[in-house]
Amino acid sequence: MNIYLHSLFEKYKLSEKDRYEISQIYWFLPIEKKQNLIENFELVAAKIIKIEETLELEKEILIWNSVERIKNSILENRKQKIDAHIKREIDLLKGEI
Repeated sequence: MNIYLHSLFEKYKLSEKDRYEISQIYWFLPIEKKQNLIENFELVAAKIIKIEETLELEKEILIWNSVERIKNSILENRKQKIDAHIKREIDLLKGEI
């Protein structure tokens, strides 16, 4: 691996996954593109970090939306059971009158 590229990975604290993927792509690039990647690595790293933060936020939103839908479903189910129970009690009281 390119030692300078490795030091950039450390400097910008990229994940193992990102390091692996960038390394795989790096070896297929022509020399000019490799140099361009190294020279602009700060921008590349910033974009990767921004994308990962956005994905994490979207994942959190999806999880909380799912939790909210599950909670609402449970509450609706409880309400229906309570309504059915109350209706049975009312019917029993009407039968006693």
